[in-house]
Amino acid sequence: MGCIRYAGGVLAGLLVVAFSGCNYTPPGRTITTTGNFTPGVLPTSKSKGGAGSPSVTTKRDEAERAAILESSIKLIQGAALKPGGDNFRLATQKLNQYFEGTARASYQLDPEVLEFLGGILPPEMIQSLQHARWAEGRDARHLEDCMMYYNIANRIGGTGDDLDRVRRVFDWIITQVQLVPVGSLGSRETPQVYARPYDLLLRGMGTESEGFWAERAWTFMALCRQLNVDVGILTYTKGNVVEPYIPRAAQGAAESIGMLEPPKVDRPPVVWICAALIDGRAYLFDARVGLPIPGPGGEGVATLEQAMTDPSILERMNLPGQDPYATSMASLLASPTKIGVLIDSSQGYFSPKMKLLQGELAGKNRTILHRDASELRRHFAEVLGDRLGTVGLWSLPVEVETRLFTDGQFVKATAQTLFFLRGEFPLLYARIKQLRGELPEAISDYVSFRFSDSTTFVNDKNQLIPTPVQEGLDVYSSYFLALAHLEGGNLGQAELMFRKVLEMLPEPSPTVPFYCMFRWGAHTNLARIYEAQGDSRRAIAHYAADQPTMQAHGNLLKARELVWNDPTAAVPDPLPEAPAEFTRLAVPAKPKEAPATTEPPAKTDAPAPTPTPTDAEAESK
Repeated sequence: MGCIRYAGGVLAGLLVVAFSGCNYTPPGRTITTTGNFTPGVLPTSKSKGGAGSPSVTTKRDEAERAAILESSIKLIQGAALKPGGDNFRLATQKLNQYFEGTARASYQLDPEVLEFLGGILPPEMIQSLQHARWAEGRDARHLEDCMMYYNIANRIGGTGDDLDRVRRVFDWIITQVQLVPVGSLGSRETPQVYARPYDLLLRGMGTESEGFWAERAWTFMALCRQLNVDVGILTYTKGNVVEPYIPRAAQGAAESIGMLEPPKVDRPPVVWICAALIDGRAYLFDARVGLPIPGPGGEGVATLEQAMTDPSILERMNLPGQDPYATSMASLLASPTKIGVLIDSSQGYFSPKMKLLQGELAGKNRTILHRDASELRRHFAEVLGDRLGTVGLWSLPVEVETRLFTDGQFVKATAQTLFFLRGEFPLLYARIKQLRGELPEAISDYVSFRFSDSTTFVNDKNQLIPTPVQEGLDVYSSYFLALAHLEGGNLGQAELMFRKVLEMLPEPSPTVPFYCMFRWGAHTNLARIYEAQGDSRRAIAHYAADQPTMQAHGNLLKARELVWNDPTAAVPDPLPEAPAEFTRLAVPAKPKEAPATTEPPAKTDAPAPTPTPTDAEAESK
C-alpha cells in the first residue's frame, strides 16, 4: 500500500501539508534540540523540576494536605482548557508540598521491578523514575493523560463483566479514531511522527502500519489500564534467521571454490495485535482492522489459545481475492521465539511517586497512575504459560515521551497535526468537553460556531479566523458533531452529519487538505449506523467504500458477513460521487419574520403547517 501525503492550501501561513515521497522508516531517534511539550504550542523552554527529595521534612496536618491535593487535581483537570497557562506548574508545586516529609525509601523501585526494568532502560532513566520531586512536564502530563483516560474508559466501559467493558471501549476507539496512511499527516519539511493517545483522541486520526505505527493499539492499552485490565501487544517470528540472497548463477561457483556460507541474520519479530488478559485468558483485539478476532463460529472474542488450536479462527480473517490476513495458526505455532509480549513503556506507570499518589486518590478523583512492571510480566506468564516467549517493553511510548520533551522538531511535527486544535480556535474546547462526556455542552459549542452566520474571531482577540482555517474548522466540527451524536445514541443526527461530511469533502488526494480523509471515517461510521438499523444494503455499500488503510480489510469482513446473512438480497445501490472540490455547507437561513400588523390573522379551517427545522435547529436538539 503506497504512502500518501495529503496537501491543502496555506493556512494563514502556518500550515502547508505538501505531497512528497514515501519513507516507511520509523522517525529517527537522534535527539537534536530541546523542547517543552504543549499541544499546539511550539517549544520554548525546558520543563522544570528535578531530582532529589523535598527540602522540608515535616508533614502538614491532614486537613491542609487534603485541600492541597484537591487543589492540585483541579488544576490538572483544568489545564486542557487553559493551554499555555500555569496550571501544571502550580499543580506540581502543590504536589511537592503534599508529599513533604515522605520517606526517601518510598521513592525507590522494588528490587524485582528494578531487575526487570534495569535490564532494558538506561541507568539515567532508571534514576529519573526514582526522583522524589514532581516535575511540571512529564509528571503533570502523565496525570492529565490518565485522568482523561479514566473518565473515558469508565464512562464508555460502564458496568458488567470485564470482557463486555473492554469490548465497549475498543468499539468506541475504532469509532472515534479513524486510520490514515503513514506520512499523510506530515509534510516534506516536517514528516509525520508517532502520537500519544491523548493527541490521537483530540485529532480523531491515527496510524496503524507494519508494527512501526500502532497508535490505536496504544490508545486501547491506555484506556484498558484505567479498567484495571492488562493489555500487551503480541509478537512472533517467521523463522529465526533470514537467508541472505545469492543469485542462482553464482551459487555453483561459490560452492566450487569452497566459499564459506554467509552469516545468517536474526529475523525481527512480527508485531501483531493486542491481547487483553481477562479471567485467565488472553482475548485478541486487532486495532489495525478495527475488529476483535471473532471466536469459534464467529461468536464472541477469540482467545490466543483458540487461535493457536483452531485454524478456522484466523482463517475467518482472510478475504479471498483480497490481501490475506498475514497471521495464521501455523505461523504462530512455527514461531521459534514463541509468543512475545510488548507492554506499555510510559515511564509514569513505573514511577514510585505515581504509586504514592494513586493511593491517595479516591471517589471522583480516582485514577490509575501506576502498574507494577514485575506483576504485569508475571500476569502474562501465568496466562500464556508455555506459549510465552519473552515479555519486554514496547519502545514506542517511551520514545514519544522522551522526544516530546527533548526534540523540538518532534514537537513541531506533533503540533502540525493538531493545528486546528490550537488554543486560539474554538474547536479545542468543544472537543475536550466531548471527550469528557459532556455531550450536550459539546454539541451546543459545535453548533454555535459551525452554524454561526456571524464572523468568527480568534478566541479573546479582535482577529478574524482566515477563510482556509475556518473551512478546516467547519469540517472538524461537522465530523466531531456526528461523533458526539453517535456516542449519545442519536443515530438520526449522527447519520445526517456524516452524510454532510461526505457532501463537503472531495476524495483525499495530494492536492486537497488532509482533513478530507474524514471521508473514510464517515463511510465506516455510516456503515455501522445502517447495520445497527438493519439496513444491510446501505451498510454493505459504505463498508465497501475504498480507503487505503487496514481498516478497509475489517470493513470488507463486515460487508462479507452481511452478505452471508442474506446472499439473495439485491445488490446495494452505488454511493453518490464525491464532490470535485471542497464544498462549504451554507449556513441555514433564519426564518423571515412576518411584517408587523394591527389586523388579526384571518381565520381558516386549514391545519397549521408543521415547521421544518433548519440544520442548525435540528443540531441543537
